[in-house]
Amino acid sequence: MANRVLIVDALSAGKGTRTSSRDSIGCGPRTIAGVMQREGLECRIVRAEELISGLRKWKAFENLAISAMTMDTPAVRTIAKNWRRLHRAGRILIGGPIAFEAEKILRKTQADALVIGEGEGTLKELVHQGFFGEKIDLSSIDGIAYRENGRTITTKQREYISEEELSDKYRPSVNRIVDYKGYRASRVYVEAVRGCSNFNRTKTQLPDGRVCSECGNCDSEDPMERFQCPEDIPPGCGFCSVPATWGPPRSRNEHEIVTEVRELLLLGVHRIVLEAPGFLDYKRNGEHEPLTDPCRPPPNLDAISSLLQELTSLPEFEKGMAHITIENIKACLFTEEVAETLSRFLGDISPNIGLETGSERHSELIGKCGGPQQVVDSVRTARKYNMHPFVYFIYGLPGEDEESLKDSLRIMNEVSSAGAERIILYGFRPLPNSAFADFPSPTSSYRYGQILKKQASKINRRKKKNYLGERVRGIAAEPSSTHHGFTMVYPLAEGPLMTVRGGYSSGRILDVRVTQILSPGLLKGEVEGTPTDSG
Repeated sequence: MANRVLIVDALSAGKGTRTSSRDSIGCGPRTIAGVMQREGLECRIVRAEELISGLRKWKAFENLAISAMTMDTPAVRTIAKNWRRLHRAGRILIGGPIAFEAEKILRKTQADALVIGEGEGTLKELVHQGFFGEKIDLSSIDGIAYRENGRTITTKQREYISEEELSDKYRPSVNRIVDYKGYRASRVYVEAVRGCSNFNRTKTQLPDGRVCSECGNCDSEDPMERFQCPEDIPPGCGFCSVPATWGPPRSRNEHEIVTEVRELLLLGVHRIVLEAPGFLDYKRNGEHEPLTDPCRPPPNLDAISSLLQELTSLPEFEKGMAHITIENIKACLFTEEVAETLSRFLGDISPNIGLETGSERHSELIGKCGGPQQVVDSVRTARKYNMHPFVYFIYGLPGEDEESLKDSLRIMNEVSSAGAERIILYGFRPLPNSAFADFPSPTSSYRYGQILKKQASKINRRKKKNYLGERVRGIAAEPSSTHHGFTMVYPLAEGPLMTVRGGYSSGRILDVRVTQILSPGLLKGEVEGTPTDSG
């Protein structure tokens, strides 16, 4: 029994139930499963909400490995507390971004250990040492935190795994995708790039007094020099922890990505997303390793074209029974040549472009690469090649003021007119291991946030009118939680979230005629023709 581990996907679980990203299956839990399977451990993956509502179903698994973010702390605490009642001797291991708040998380969950940062090497060593079967000395294992004699002990940071190891040594589990209910209708993320190339830093003074000394390292042409900050300010946009947590970009090789996607398609997956903090960083490092400049050199279009050619030649994509896309791109890398390449292989996709603030001054202060006008230009370029980009804003960022609010409202309209398909607006949340970790979140009554929400909602509702009367191919997912007797339908390719009357099993492919706008993010439709069993 000690060799059986239940992997809990608590990502976006919040207080216990996902209210967003319900159609997303991230890379992390399958990566954990891949390490465990390779080391001979039996494992399964379960969503946090399923475990909370049906704990005893999983009592045969004595050990837990939980993957979560900071926002998921309430759910993780509930799971750990309930699990301890069932298995007093079993081990609880927690990893993901949540682990950077080691003191708090260990105290609240009574976990045996936290994995901080990249987990593969640490998990492998823990398994080899017998962590899931007996009490071991944790002090010699890099990249963890644990409690000992009433104190929190954090060992030294583990070195980032190499690009070769990422491809050849640590392979995500494919067969454990079937553990997810509704996986046939979900967006399944396949890791292409890990880490971020933005080693700029915020110029905003931090709460503890740290402030940029204008040393020039962030502008250096020496990639190693960009690593160094005499003020110890974490790299990247101030609100983001990716560069500090995962390091500079490393790309998986083409063969591994194509093999993983092919095997997922054979198991019935229909929607593939190539996961990357910035997809245009794929194989961009060349001889410039590490890659710490977000805008130079330009994208490696030879490598990108080769990868996309191999992927889109898979029969499921050629027949239109499955869809593949990318998400995040940096505006400073998105040229006409890049747009032509992506559209040639991927068609009318919806890449995500982070704007965050409409103010050039504020953008530079928070450490962004490229300014608002560059994003507007990128949106125009994307539309020229029949793409439908989503543009991201964040309200409540440190340094936001009346002037930056006005700029954001203006730019929001400008990117909409330029062809942005959707405005996605988030409230700022301080993330552990980011430069802005100690700044407060905006309150629900925050005036600037209310103004920006109203504007984004207005734009998104107006955009949704373009779908009225249109026929969209989608894939049935799950019963609607807000409309009794209706089924949620996700677009098979690019398109809106829809709901239709009737009960359809997950994975059925439906042609939906859009009839009504229910909200800025949800459309109602009617099924036309005969639903297709996706197999």
